Amino acid sequence: VEAAGFKNAIVGKEPPTKEEDPEFSPEDVRYSVIRYFASPIQNAYGPHVHDPRTGQILESDIGWYHNVMNLLRNWFFIQTAAANPDARGVEFDDEVMGELIRFVSAHEVGHTLGFPHNWGSSYAYTVDQLRDPEFTSQNGTAPSIMDYARFNYVAQPGDGVTQFYPAVGPYDKWNAKWGYTWFPEDWSDEEIEETLNEWTRERADDPLYFYGAQTGSKIDPRSQNEDLTNDAMEAGELGLANLQVITENLIDWVEEEGENFEELEELYGNIVGQWNRYMGHALSNIGGVYENHKTFEQEGVVYEAVPEATQREAMEFIQQHAFSAPTWAFNDEILDRINQATAIETFRRAQAGILGQVVDAQRIARLIEYERRSDEDTYTAFEMMDDVRNGIFSEV
Repeated sequence: VEAAGFKNAIVGKEPPTKEEDPEFSPEDVRYSVIRYFASPIQNAYGPHVHDPRTGQILESDIGWYHNVMNLLRNWFFIQTAAANPDARGVEFDDEVMGELIRFVSAHEVGHTLGFPHNWGSSYAYTVDQLRDPEFTSQNGTAPSIMDYARFNYVAQPGDGVTQFYPAVGPYDKWNAKWGYTWFPEDWSDEEIEETLNEWTRERADDPLYFYGAQTGSKIDPRSQNEDLTNDAMEAGELGLANLQVITENLIDWVEEEGENFEELEELYGNIVGQWNRYMGHALSNIGGVYENHKTFEQEGVVYEAVPEATQREAMEFIQQHAFSAPTWAFNDEILDRINQATAIETFRRAQAGILGQVVDAQRIARLIEYERRSDEDTYTAFEMMDDVRNGIFSEV
């Protein structure tokens, strides 16, 4: 929180022994603690207790479940191993896992300070920037560590990228400045509010400070989890290229003498899951609506349809990669070791799920709505359904 004028505001200490303080308890609201749980749960969390009258945070905790390290292993492997030798293997070096733990810990510290998820942060960066070694070494994968941006699946073998992690960025520092700056005691509430509003307006058009709310509906394709860059289709193409490299090398990268194929099966399942994510990132553009947070004194609209060309590009991506069989994923060397003839059914279910999302009633309703309301050409519901039909039956 140095951006707000406080240096060394957060200090970590070892808890006292029973001899030093027999009354100490991590359950005591007076103490903010980081707790480790020997648990198979693959997660971490950072709640806080606050005064409902003022919003002041009184106490915060971070809970760290042991098996979040397995989740981190899977993410880092599946998203970066094609271009990142450090991610190839069942177990990572301590230094690599340490960086992954720092990433999650920093994210959870953000929650303890009251920072919500910002699912729109990664939209600020371009594909070219995430393929640039110098840019990524300085900026990570998104302007905020509170995004679910994860790891750099865009960088390709040969790009020379070595920094694949998210990092504390300009949005986080701005968040701390806005939330924790100490104003003179003689300032009125109105003066403080106007100053904070002015700070916000100054950054309103800067993508580094864009905020995308966490939501289950994902109507605004800029606000998604597990995605990177401002171009879901190009990023998805590069991500799929990396998945193909990983699939081709998966056995070699996870092979361990004397071990069975459980790790191979788990990581292959994560390949399928990552493929599905790329489909979801693209299809959110179809019938998508941008949400631009504004107040009355700001110009422009709050809601606007995703451009027609972008929606058509998203449909082309879905036609090519979802409605056509991903033959590269049917690797017999892998499947003969882990699969009892269910691979095709697994992808069929995934494809059916994607189709169901594309023809979702609310998505179609948005297409109809903007066709009726817009003075410009739009991607219409009828055109979308024609494209779906052509995509599904393209192999017949």
